[in-house]
Order: sequence, then C-alpha cells, then structure tokens
Amino acid sequence: MTAPALADPTDFTRGNGSDSASFRACFGSFATGVLIVTCKPPGEVGVAITINSLSSVSLNPALALFCLEERSATLASFLRAGHFAMNILCRDQAALSNHYAQHHEVRDTDFLPAWQSGAPILKGALAVADCTLHDVYGGGDHRILMGQVLETGVRKGDPLLYYRGGYGSICDATS
Repeated sequence: MTAPALADPTDFTRGNGSDSASFRACFGSFATGVLIVTCKPPGEVGVAITINSLSSVSLNPALALFCLEERSATLASFLRAGHFAMNILCRDQAALSNHYAQHHEVRDTDFLPAWQSGAPILKGALAVADCTLHDVYGGGDHRILMGQVLETGVRKGDPLLYYRGGYGSICDATS
C-alpha cells in the first residue's frame, strides 16, 4: 500500500493568520457538531445560545468546555447562573440551531425540566452534559467556560454537523 500523495502547496488558498476571513475559512474546514448551551440564572428567564466550540477536557474530574464571545449578551447570564447544559443537536434540529443563534431567551416548548444543575434541557437533543461552572479563562476576544459534568444523557441518532458555513450530517458524508 502506498502513502497518499502530499498536497501541493500551490493548491492552498493562503492567508494571514490575523485575517478573520482566512481564519474562518481554515477552521470552518473542520466539521464540528452543533449544540445549544443553556443556563437559568436565579430569578431570570433561561438563556440559550447556539455554538460549535465544545471540547471534553478531563475524565477525572469530568470537565468539558465551550467558548463565548466576550461581547455576547449571554456571557453575563452564564456567569451569574454558575451552571450550564450542553445540548448536542440531532441532524433534524437545524431550525432550533438557527433560532438560538439569533434569539437567546428560552422558549419553554423547546425544553424539558432541568436536571441537577438547574439548566434547561433541550427536547430531542442527541446528547446532554449537565454542568456546574468550574473555571473561566480568557481567550482573546472570547471567554472559555469550563464546567464540571454532573450528569450526562445520550440517545440514538445522527448529529447535526457544521462545515464551511453550512449544515450537514454523517449521512451526507457517507452517501
């Protein structure tokens, strides 16, 4: 078996790392899952926002993180709440993804009762990680919110993927 040919450097569209369009084009080439992260600060309406910056961090203790833009109207709510739920979307939830990318107030009809942390749990999510806020770190124009996972839930289904500015699914990639 022969090794695959290396890419010809002239095949790349190159850009400066500090150019936001080039940066987005590069990292938009990494297919990611899509999730809606939720919280409910005391005495307030629940908050939800669509993101694709999720990473598991540690098994012991169980830690996971996501990133929010520093200017996000939702950041203060997540900090006040001290908890969040990471709701990983199924491939048929693109409309919910689009809604919560623009509108951040939780619609009760989209959610189940909260689990341990108190964060809203999305109906029909592929997987859920219910977390308490563990640490917050700076990261350029974003904040990195790390949570300790209290509880998880997983169901059968295919994930909603985001790639180069559009949605897809594993089924699209295998057909």
